Amino acid sequence: MAEGVLQVVDRGRSLDSVLPEITGRAQAAHRSVIQAMSYEVLRHYERLAWWRDQLLDRPLNPRAAEVGMLLLVGLERLSGSRREPSRVVNAAVHAARELNHNWATGLVNAVLRRAVRQVQADEVPFDQAPMAVRARLPDWLFGMLAADWGEARALEIGDRLATHPPMTLRVNASEESVDDYLARLAEQSIEARPTRYASHGIALDTPLDVERLPGFHQGVVSVQDEAAQLVADLMGLEPGQRVLDACCAPGGKTLAMLDAVPGLEMMAVDVDVTRLARVQDNLERAGRFAELVCADIATQTIDRPESFDRILADVPCSATGVIRRHPDIKRLRRPEDLATLVGRQREIVERLWPLLRPGGRLVYATCSILKRENAKQVEAFLRDHPDAVALPMEADWGEAQSVGRQLFPEVEGHDGFYYAVLEKRAQA
Repeated sequence: MAEGVLQVVDRGRSLDSVLPEITGRAQAAHRSVIQAMSYEVLRHYERLAWWRDQLLDRPLNPRAAEVGMLLLVGLERLSGSRREPSRVVNAAVHAARELNHNWATGLVNAVLRRAVRQVQADEVPFDQAPMAVRARLPDWLFGMLAADWGEARALEIGDRLATHPPMTLRVNASEESVDDYLARLAEQSIEARPTRYASHGIALDTPLDVERLPGFHQGVVSVQDEAAQLVADLMGLEPGQRVLDACCAPGGKTLAMLDAVPGLEMMAVDVDVTRLARVQDNLERAGRFAELVCADIATQTIDRPESFDRILADVPCSATGVIRRHPDIKRLRRPEDLATLVGRQREIVERLWPLLRPGGRLVYATCSILKRENAKQVEAFLRDHPDAVALPMEADWGEAQSVGRQLFPEVEGHDGFYYAVLEKRAQA
């Protein structure tokens, strides 16, 4: 487990690419624990690393990075599990030997036992930590969030991003009602509840394998966060419209739109052919059809001007609103990445706008909670395009911004997301 976290932190690899290698070498009974703990260590990385450094008498040699990660795993187990502390300490010492760090067994034992004493005395000194550490966020990201929303709100957002995300489903309303599907889940002793804002959403009390979901392979239900489900209503879809899902992978929103309104003429575009194959799999599972196109929207022409009634621009972004699902984002993303992302977002919308018919609607969406990618991005576009108007968004979800609405991650609820709805005026 420490090896996997080190691969993410020091070598810039995604957790999704690392986990198969690490779990593949483990016993089957241990694989789910390794995966869960890897996620938890990365969710709480900043606090754990700060705590470890407070417990050490002197900084670790950079060549001992693997031991440093092993200590983080031990600290997470001490603070986040109900295991007997002595078992956690002994397991960490044993792991040091397995990793060929016999020299570090005494160090690991001493540091973790010191941590045990702090936990038992309720004296873990997190209240002395810098605010970014308390928020479990890198300094640069906490700074951006504090600048956008204030320090108190940034702390609250950080706490929410460190929680375990719920597993949320979208029921295909053309196949079954939410109440009927909840009854089917109850028959299998699967506890669930309707989502608060998405009318076709269901939140499971405990995540489970999709193979256990009744009707999954028949397209009755899909896995999709509640915030992402809101897109179908915002699009203002009607039968017969030509619709473009411009950055479509993995296809959840494409499928949601096709499920919501029959008779759409859908084109779904993505730059990654592998991810586009996943879109195809999702469509086939549900018995839906869309014209799939592999292209870079920012540089390639995909159709003639004014050829679409509706366009969804779910643009590439920092993904700061979904960090709890992908906690490696905090380690992989860099502040300089934001300028590149903002530039690419603008390029994509600039290329899409001429494809929209007068009177048509473009929905701009991100899973970001940074104003630079959201309201400020749309404000700049509106200033430069007199034929674009932002439609009012009356909703009981999210918070109204200068343009659009911002959703923040909710504990046991939706992820962070942003939407703005633009309409194209007819030229005089």
